[in-house]
Formats: sequence, C-alpha cells, structure tokens
Amino acid sequence: MRRNESPFWPRRSILHPAPPKTPVEPVRRVRMTLTREEQRQIDSVASKDYSLSISILMEHAGLACANVSASLAKATTTPIHIFAGKGMNGGDSYVAARLLKSWGFHVTMWDCFPAESQSNAVLANRRAAEAFGVKIRPASEFDPNIWQAGISRMIHEEEPGMPCVLVDGIIGSGYEYSRPLPPSLVAITSRIEEGHRRGARVLSIDIPTGVDCNTGEVDPGAVSADVTVSFVLPKKGITVAPGRYKAGQIKVPTLGLPINFADIVLGPVEKP
Repeated sequence: MRRNESPFWPRRSILHPAPPKTPVEPVRRVRMTLTREEQRQIDSVASKDYSLSISILMEHAGLACANVSASLAKATTTPIHIFAGKGMNGGDSYVAARLLKSWGFHVTMWDCFPAESQSNAVLANRRAAEAFGVKIRPASEFDPNIWQAGISRMIHEEEPGMPCVLVDGIIGSGYEYSRPLPPSLVAITSRIEEGHRRGARVLSIDIPTGVDCNTGEVDPGAVSADVTVSFVLPKKGITVAPGRYKAGQIKVPTLGLPINFADIVLGPVEKP
C-alpha cells in the first residue's frame, strides 16, 4: 500500500490544503424595540405565513416566564402567585402556571377577568392548567398579608426562597395611556405593589401592566417589576422614561423565532 493511501496519513498538509470555506455572515438584528402595532403584525405573520399558531407562541412564552419565575423563586417551596388577564398575556400566564406546577412549585392563579371574556386560545390553556391541578381564584380575593414565606427544605437547594413571586400577566402591550386602568384593575395592581413592598419579587410578562407600549407613559396604578420578560424584542415603552423605571431587568427570549425575525417581517428600518 502506498504511503498516501494509509488511513493514518494526514489528508491536509501544505501540499494538499483544505478547500477554502464559504464565508458565513453572522445574523444580526437591526431593530431594537417594537411598538404595539409592530408586535401585532409579527404575531399575525408568524401565524399566517409561518404556520406558528398563537397557541405555539403562547407555549414558548409561557415556558420563558416559567423559567424566570423559577429562577426568582430559587426554591420549589416558594409560593408563586400568577395574575392572568384575558389576552395573550393571560394565555402565557396559564402556560407558565401549568409548567411550574408540573415542576413541583406551589402555584396559585388569580383571574383578573371572567372566563367568558377570554379568547379560545386562552381558555384552552386555562383548562390545561386546571387539569394539572392549578388552583384558579378571583383576583379580588388576593391578600398580600396572608402568604407564607417560602423556605427551602430540600438538601440540594442551598438558597432560601423569597417570601413569594408575583407574576403580572394582566395587560400587556394593549394598554394605552389615554385609557386609564379601571378601578377594578387598580385594586389588583395596588395589592401587587403592596406585596412588592413586603419583599415579594415581581415578574411582568411582556410589559408591566399600566405602561404604554408606544410612549412609555405610566398609569398611576401601574405595576413595578423586578424583571420584565419581553418577547421578540423589548417593547418601546420599557426603553424610555418613565416606563423604563417600571420594567426592572429586561429579558428577551426568542419564542423559537430567528433573532432577526422582526426585521424579516417588518422590513428595513426607516431612517429619521
């Protein structure tokens, strides 16, 4: 056998260099924020042109929220209270509750709107959460004075739990500053704020309730979050004052979409 036919003979050498590789262009995103209308357009295109139904997007969003909630809770003994609205945020909330329950967390859902007003996708996730044993109660009954502190009793969980985690999934990008929050919702958000002052950690889904997605204007009854999980891209309202000061740390999961999906759907950015 000739020497260059040996399986141990190097195939690449100075005399036989490897063929040049095709240069790879890294994927970059141009847009940094989304308005209310742009987010709706992205949801519509993902559903119609890419066969990603609203239920699929809710599942990804709920998983992202569940992961962040678990990180804030630190221990499975930490109670997690989730406040659900009637729109997309409500569906994300029910998905997160179902997943957290299956992971062993103590989860309670608090309904901010009657079930009859919820869309079919939200109702489907509500039923799934109930089937997994998640307790669903009217949000008007929530009392921040009665929860018990979450203390880790597991050997492998070295950090003690926080008093509790409050998840704000009431109103997302659909809120407009020109329409103040109704008194029924202000009563709920004020209790979330009371819990926050007492040491609870607050997670807002997409954008804190009471912050205008387009302008960043803040309703007097708006929620103050420690972490905001915003999807595809941060909403414009949490990147400008005063909304930025309500959002806390901003996390942006991709929902299983390309990092530049907003650029693909919305096209080039108009120069000022």
